[in-house]
Amino acid sequence: MKRTFIIATILLVFAFAVPTSQAAVGTAFGALSTAQPIGQGAGDFGFGLGLGDATTFMGTFTYGMSKYTNGRLKLGLFDPDGGDAKFVFGADFAWQLFSANAEHNRPVDLAFGGLFEYCDFGGASIMQIGGFSTAAYPMTMKNGQQLIPYARFNLRIERLTFDFPAGVTVDDSESNLEIGLNGGVKWQATSSMSFYGEFQLDGNDGLFLGMDLNVM
Repeated sequence: MKRTFIIATILLVFAFAVPTSQAAVGTAFGALSTAQPIGQGAGDFGFGLGLGDATTFMGTFTYGMSKYTNGRLKLGLFDPDGGDAKFVFGADFAWQLFSANAEHNRPVDLAFGGLFEYCDFGGASIMQIGGFSTAAYPMTMKNGQQLIPYARFNLRIERLTFDFPAGVTVDDSESNLEIGLNGGVKWQATSSMSFYGEFQLDGNDGLFLGMDLNVM
């Protein structure tokens, strides 16, 4: 019953998010993370691919800043129009509020955090800054591996800035409040290797695939 409720909630949020995401540029990196911290002093290298309205190749490094907090740096190649790919930089952090357990009757893992992205297209640039919440439900299989369905909701400001030649006073720059939703599954294949598959709805709609390797 609990799993059915979680799945139904995710689908309902997706349904409401679709009409509101069309005008947004959208995030380049997806979520590719659950609500679980990796542990203080731990470090993960990540690799990912986004296939949607834009194409993104990315690399990430996640560091356990405390027992409950992760910080992550992200660098990628972002191609929104099938032309020349541009470098995109991002960073985020996540703090786990609570984890799913029977002792405290918590139905899911829940985390909150912030995100930042910047990309210069040459003539225009996009900066995004905002916050998000992530809910996840870890399930342990008979072989000891974990499957972790998760969903992330973000609320962010997208700042689009145009570069004009010196002396031009026209300013078509704009800032918009946007929302986005990611829903997917993490497969914890081994203690040091995990894989992600998710769908994103936020303007850059599509499929994101990723892998994390524990190196610290």
